Amino acid sequence: MRGLRRHLSYANLASTLALAVALTASGAYAASQLAPKSVGERQLRPGAVTAAKLRKSAVTSPKIKAEAVLEGKVAAGAVSSSKLADSSVTTPKLANGSVITEKLADDSATGQKVAESTLGQVPSAARADTASFAEAADPAAFAKVSAAGKLDGPSSKGVAEVKETEAGVYCVTVSFTPRGAQVTPQYNGIGTTDAFARIGGAASCPSPQVEVQTWNGGVKVEAPFFLVAYR
Repeated sequence: MRGLRRHLSYANLASTLALAVALTASGAYAASQLAPKSVGERQLRPGAVTAAKLRKSAVTSPKIKAEAVLEGKVAAGAVSSSKLADSSVTTPKLANGSVITEKLADDSATGQKVAESTLGQVPSAARADTASFAEAADPAAFAKVSAAGKLDGPSSKGVAEVKETEAGVYCVTVSFTPRGAQVTPQYNGIGTTDAFARIGGAASCPSPQVEVQTWNGGVKVEAPFFLVAYR
């Protein structure tokens, strides 16, 4: 120790400090001047590259491998409609029941996609059940009636009874409540006979019965006629 002190001088101490500073500086310089591609995955410790160390837009699409971004890594609402490419969401990608009624635009579902059993009758189609032109081929009720008010059964349908209440006035009972009726006088070869029908009429022929009147020369007369009643 005495020998060391004997050789220790200001010059020796200064040179030692200078050497230490030089070695430290050269080491720092060497660390900042790494050879290209000399730092690989093995040189990086776990967690060394944090989000804060990544500059903005540093991670581009080509740098992300297929299926690298899992569902749990996608924030709620992160994928907006503007981020979806045209036709990118295909049928196999839709979960069962994912497209609900409220998500369908008006008139977007065609007839082939609609279950017919879920549909009611279209309002305008309901009138087809009672359309006069449709019933003309096979009306629900019709009758052939003699001048005396006798019903011709084989030539009639859906008429329960015919009763003559006075000369030229007939009360016809139909098997349903008719909405209208049409009468045609049966020409008997004598003069001109007129006839008209209405639902309900005189006290002896109240609705829903059909009242038929036959006229000739301005006077009510007995005359045969044909009657058609509509639902």
